[in-house]
Amino acid sequence: MAGDIPKHSAPGSSQYATLSFHKTDTVRLLCFPDDIKSNVESLIASVWPPGIQSTGPCGEAYEFEFKLKGKPWGYFGTQDAVGAIRLLRDILALLYDQSWELVTSAICSRRYTAKDTLIFRKNSPSSSALPVQQVEWLGLATAFYDKIRIVYEAKNVGRPGLEADHDHLGIVIMNLKKMLESLDYFEKGDWSHDSFEFKLKGRPWRSRGEDSVKMRLMVLRLLETMESMGWRVYATILQRTGTDEDRMMDTWYFVRTRPSGDEVTSRS
Repeated sequence: MAGDIPKHSAPGSSQYATLSFHKTDTVRLLCFPDDIKSNVESLIASVWPPGIQSTGPCGEAYEFEFKLKGKPWGYFGTQDAVGAIRLLRDILALLYDQSWELVTSAICSRRYTAKDTLIFRKNSPSSSALPVQQVEWLGLATAFYDKIRIVYEAKNVGRPGLEADHDHLGIVIMNLKKMLESLDYFEKGDWSHDSFEFKLKGRPWRSRGEDSVKMRLMVLRLLETMESMGWRVYATILQRTGTDEDRMMDTWYFVRTRPSGDEVTSRS
């Protein structure tokens, strides 16, 4: 029958697997082992306050689906959007800990509501390209036409027992504010839904022509600023549903090696 998966293609010991987002509320795992499915389910239950509506195989037995309550991947809903950043950040941390390395994110559909599929490779302990140091995670998202939101806590749920630098979020906010001021983008900053939100002058995420050049320059300066504090980009992910007239933008996930002792957290 058309669309059937040939028997010889059963994943078995596959070193590749995918994490994908569907509709406004669904997470699917393809070709991950059972222990990863169980760990992801436990993490979702602890990190996503609305909870899980249902779980189970989706189509062929190789894919497993979590249907969540609420709309983490929806177009509207700031609270759900911030919670979804925390959720995906902690799933990335969990997979990272289990030596599943993110290879790439990809759009595998032409539908305007399509979101990214994340492709992972399993590394053996001896060949893993992932650093062995303890790391922590930060999410950074654009919002509306003029906002940047930072999601970072003093404790990363995805890495039990790992306490982050309580003062580091203040350092991140201060340095990003200086960068935005230098480009005349900063309008104000405040807390919103347990995350910090910058409101920018103008509408940079809707800019055209010369204004779009300035916007891309801001993106470069943002990366330089984050790197100066030890953060590197791990993934940029389109995780929310857009409309036929209004595309959503990527959420950026940063990782840094956790400083030890009195190591300085800012080089700026």
